Amino acid sequence: MFFIGKAVALLVFVSTLLWSGQSFREHRYIYSIDRHLEMNGTISFEDEKMEILYTEPQFRRIVYDGSSLDVYGQNGELMQHTDLESDPMMKLYMYFISQLYRGNFKALEGNFRLVYEDDGVRLIPIPPADKVVLGVDVLQSGSTISKITTRMSNGDEIVLDIAQ
Repeated sequence: MFFIGKAVALLVFVSTLLWSGQSFREHRYIYSIDRHLEMNGTISFEDEKMEILYTEPQFRRIVYDGSSLDVYGQNGELMQHTDLESDPMMKLYMYFISQLYRGNFKALEGNFRLVYEDDGVRLIPIPPADKVVLGVDVLQSGSTISKITTRMSNGDEIVLDIAQ
């Protein structure tokens, strides 16, 4: 169950901003099983809610509302429910993902040192975020995020290419 929860959270690193139904391609390396995955989907936001629809390689709908994370299968069946109040690291991770995708870098300053560069932002984690994330590189073209690379403390790496 822990692996599924962590994998789902990583899927969310999917990864991005104030877009409604923005398409992305996710490339992921999962260190624990030495496997590369490629997924496609869309991400959308409504108030505090974030919804990710994976369409390839298989359908999954992930809903984050700030206090819980739910994963639904192709037929709408609830596959997993996570109460984020009982998992502080997952809660931190999901908050980080939500704010990153919204482009709200200011909200991340409590957990990351932000280094602004010509082509984007580098996020360097400070405790306790450093227990989950080693670093994040965000490439931008103007104010539009085009790519997010996240290195996780467990050896995983997630690269999101966002369709423009």
